[in-house]
Amino acid sequence: MPDEQARKALQQLLSDSSNQVNQLAADPHLSAWQNAEVNALQQSMQQAYRLYGQQLYSETSILLRDIQQQSSALQQNYTQAYETAYQTASAAFTNTDLPAAQLNNSRALAVNPLYAPALQLQQRLDVATQVQELWQQVRVAQLENNVSKQKTLLQQIRQLDPADQQAAQRLAALNQQAQQQSFAEVVAQAVAALDQADYAAARQALARARSIDSSRSELVNLQRRLDSAEKAGAAAQAEQQIQVFIEVDEWPTVKMLAENGLKLNADNPVLQQALQNANQIIQAGQRLQSFLASPQRLTDANIRQRANEAITAVQPLTAQSARLAQQLSQLQSLLQAQAQPVPVLVKSDGRTSIRVLGVGNVGEVKEKTINLLPGTYQFEGSCKGYRTEIISVEVRPAMPAVQLQCKTRI
Repeated sequence: MPDEQARKALQQLLSDSSNQVNQLAADPHLSAWQNAEVNALQQSMQQAYRLYGQQLYSETSILLRDIQQQSSALQQNYTQAYETAYQTASAAFTNTDLPAAQLNNSRALAVNPLYAPALQLQQRLDVATQVQELWQQVRVAQLENNVSKQKTLLQQIRQLDPADQQAAQRLAALNQQAQQQSFAEVVAQAVAALDQADYAAARQALARARSIDSSRSELVNLQRRLDSAEKAGAAAQAEQQIQVFIEVDEWPTVKMLAENGLKLNADNPVLQQALQNANQIIQAGQRLQSFLASPQRLTDANIRQRANEAITAVQPLTAQSARLAQQLSQLQSLLQAQAQPVPVLVKSDGRTSIRVLGVGNVGEVKEKTINLLPGTYQFEGSCKGYRTEIISVEVRPAMPAVQLQCKTRI
């Protein structure tokens, strides 16, 4: 009688062996392939259970180990049978020996009808004759240098036999060749459009080239050429437009065009100079207009001085702008008018002594005409026993008489 540990080990061996035999018997394809051996193993397991029941533990252990060895060998032989047949079939298929491939693959499937590699090979064998005919047509199309026909035939092969790697590789190579040719054609179109200064067409061609292969270095160089050409073209167009508006003396438009052009061509000297001239002429015109808009201010000597300074500063710019020259002429005329004395009629009571402060005496008069330059003056009237009167008078052409007399007694 074995000890408890040995008995449990024998029970585990009995369970493992039973499971191993049951797995073999549960595989209908293996059982069909070696039915007698499977039955013999099942009978041996029944014998092992009987021996165990009779407490013949040593005999049971020996029988169980023999059962396990036979089971493993049967499983190995079964697997080797269909795998070897499949490998032979696969090699024959690679060598285009279709009859041998069909024969051996059928043997593999006869042993294991569910063996996936053999099932896949069988699918290829079912269409192999059609595929061979298509390959023959591919070779003819290749001799004819008919790329389109080759691609069509290769696609048909791929549809019939998706596992045909040679067809996949050939088709990929043809597609790449077509892509490169298409890329070269579109790039050539872009270059031609650039040479003809058709920048819109060049940009469209570049976009098509990028959609074909965006990684090509040619695209970077072409984009640089296009950007440079567009900038140069835009600058030339801006220069032409600016010249038109310079000729019609539209300097605000010149300023706008120059600023827009410099956004793309910041270092363009023609545009820079045009903007500088436009700013100077516009600012000069605004300066002159500030005096022309309020000519009465020119009666003030300080204002007249600033107006003369403006004329001196603006003078060099009048050669570029007839409008500016006209403004300058108008201001000069106003200043010239301010330089002409104005006859001023002074009326009083004959006893008030009148003088113009800072200019001179008028005297005690009832009426007297004096000449003063346009401007604002202080007239003072004084009389013994009366408060002195002072009035401010703006002297201008066609002005009314100045009346001044002392009326308030002291």
